[in-house]
Amino acid sequence: MATIGGPNTEKDNLVFGYDTGYGVADNTSSTRFYPGESTVNYTTDTPSQGGWTGTYSVLDSSLKKFRFNVSNFSANPGSGWRSFTWDLRAYTGQSVTISATVEAPSSSPGTFAWVMMGQGNTHTNTSGAGGYMGYSAASERVYKSTTTKEHITWSGTLGNSGTANSPSGHIGFTVWYNNGVPGTSSYVEVSDVQIELKSHETPFVNGTRSDTASLIDLTKTTDIGVSNVSFDSTGQLTFDGSNDQVVVDVDDIVRNTSNITIEGIVNATSISSAGPWAVLTDHAAATDKDGFWWHYNIGNAVYFRVEDATAGEQGTTFSGSVPFVANTYQHVVTVVGDNNVKVYVNGVLSKSYTPNFKWNRIDSTKTAYLHIGRTYPNYYLSCAIPVFKMHNRELSVDEIKQNYNAYKNRFDI
Repeated sequence: MATIGGPNTEKDNLVFGYDTGYGVADNTSSTRFYPGESTVNYTTDTPSQGGWTGTYSVLDSSLKKFRFNVSNFSANPGSGWRSFTWDLRAYTGQSVTISATVEAPSSSPGTFAWVMMGQGNTHTNTSGAGGYMGYSAASERVYKSTTTKEHITWSGTLGNSGTANSPSGHIGFTVWYNNGVPGTSSYVEVSDVQIELKSHETPFVNGTRSDTASLIDLTKTTDIGVSNVSFDSTGQLTFDGSNDQVVVDVDDIVRNTSNITIEGIVNATSISSAGPWAVLTDHAAATDKDGFWWHYNIGNAVYFRVEDATAGEQGTTFSGSVPFVANTYQHVVTVVGDNNVKVYVNGVLSKSYTPNFKWNRIDSTKTAYLHIGRTYPNYYLSCAIPVFKMHNRELSVDEIKQNYNAYKNRFDI
């Protein structure tokens, strides 16, 4: 299980965070720290069967783990196949992705040939698929030619007619064995079988993953709704620059500490009049600006601002040395305290200044919220923020450098 905050990163006083990123240099699921975006797994424990004689058994329903058997072998050299599918024709025209981990155990008799994954272009009746998977197009075939354990996935568009251009909508696997013994089952085992109405795979979930059960706080203390955010083709959290944001109530954190450190991996598609995050009250009035936030392109400069309704606004400009680069992953840290504001980019102090008031003197009638993907007043940033963390203390220079080093290879910074 992943450690809180990510491997080799500072974890003390972490009060909120998430990590959705595959990263660039390490494009594997091992770097994920969340269950994935909201989804429904349409895999049931009762797949249909087609082709030559064979059976299946459910080894673990919670993992959607099956054993698929092929038993009706021809005479020498003895070859046979079997399809195991789920009927999704009711969702014709929608994107679909199937994914699974496949293993051909060494104890299985015969010579394992391959597994095809996808949807067939024929079916024998309304409940079973009689043709190979992937016959509608070469891109719908996934071959597996070894007996090692391997994760495979396929995406396409659901059909229902059973033709090459509109395949049958029966989604699943075809298993092929050679040199089998008639009357004796050869088999493969598949686990984490997930069928989703998406154009890309998300991490496995057995059943339905709701909007509020998707993005999990690293501290396991805060529910995070993702109904107002987007996910890219790898399932990584992104913000569309229009209305996407993650909103978290941080009032208790803000009132009970004099220092906050916010850290994130940011990749902005453009530098606009928005910033990656802000802590704000409701801002019902233009003068009601308790909190702190980024603001871009004010007089061709970049600002980081802190303000309360009593003392007014304090900001620092980055004119001449804008710390953000479009379409580039960067490690960005903001430290906001009673007597200092500091900004670090890629482990290096970029700017610091001293405001003339305590930033956390927030009106007791208001609630402080963390906005990720948005700044004051209603500016949204088009960007990816795959990693975000908030500490209720000031991280040291060494700790910030340590965190940057932990992420730089993963995101090719």
